Amino acid sequence: MKLSPIFQLREKTTPALIELLESVTLGTNGAHYRHLDTRERIHSADNPLHLVMERNERAIGNVSFCRRKKTWYVRYFAFDRVIQGTGQKRSKSGRGKLKLELQHFFNEVIDSGQLHGEVNSFYAYIDPNNEKSLWMSENFGFDTKATIATQTFSRSRLPKQTKVEQSNDWSLVSEMIRSEYGDHNYYFEHHLQQGPFYILRNKNGEIVACTKATKATWAIERLPGKMGGWLPKVIPLIPGLRKIIRPKKHSFLVPEAVVVKNHDPQLLQELFEGILALENEHLLLWWIDEIAPLYRATKDEVRWGMLHKLVGVNNANLVVKHNKDFHYDNSIPVYTCGFDFV
Repeated sequence: MKLSPIFQLREKTTPALIELLESVTLGTNGAHYRHLDTRERIHSADNPLHLVMERNERAIGNVSFCRRKKTWYVRYFAFDRVIQGTGQKRSKSGRGKLKLELQHFFNEVIDSGQLHGEVNSFYAYIDPNNEKSLWMSENFGFDTKATIATQTFSRSRLPKQTKVEQSNDWSLVSEMIRSEYGDHNYYFEHHLQQGPFYILRNKNGEIVACTKATKATWAIERLPGKMGGWLPKVIPLIPGLRKIIRPKKHSFLVPEAVVVKNHDPQLLQELFEGILALENEHLLLWWIDEIAPLYRATKDEVRWGMLHKLVGVNNANLVVKHNKDFHYDNSIPVYTCGFDFV
């Protein structure tokens, strides 16, 4: 299928694309936020392909793909306000045509195996409360395969000392991480191997916990939950909470590939507190498959902090579109890469 002239396929970013991505507020019924570090982070995308909708030298819509061998991760799914109606159940004819072309693009890539190499699945993470994203994923043939917990870990007061150390040496943790996550769905190491890694040792020098963490910065307009609408307005007035959430320029850390000996919740808590202390941050956002053994063993045993008490655990859906050659085993957790969520 030949796309209409409004669509352009690009492997490199353009100023117009970055301008679009920086302007879009993400989320609908849950959290509302904007990524503030898109301009830098987009250049770290692995093997990217951008399907950009352009009009009068402006980018008005975009779907980016990180091409990971036979699977493509769907990222930067964003539309200018002039066409955001594309995600609604009833669309004008012009908008419906754009949606139809996107449907054909997904189908052509996954079925033909010619234009873009062999591709057997697309995957993405969506907020189940975001009706537009949920509806669009269903219309493009995506099915929900897993539920990802969004677990907050916060401290208004940071430890003065920590046993946690930072390293960029992948060889120190590679064996532990591959043993824990190597068989997970969609496990890959492009971003993971780049570190930095945070390591906790026992008194004998043995590594008993480790993770990689990514730093991100958002502008938050709304938080999830019933109180989410007014929380960004009152947070600056609450002494403890205003250290954790800074709505206009909110920075936090995203751990991935978390390994803890014997799935010990106290070691996990010590690891997370140590990371916050080293980076002088007050919040971690941990996206983790809810069936992951470590999360199941620790979710009710860790003191997660003040923000957890306010917003609880929110969920994201892993959605997948695949062909007949691909099989997804729901009994195996999905590997959650920090880069994919920020």
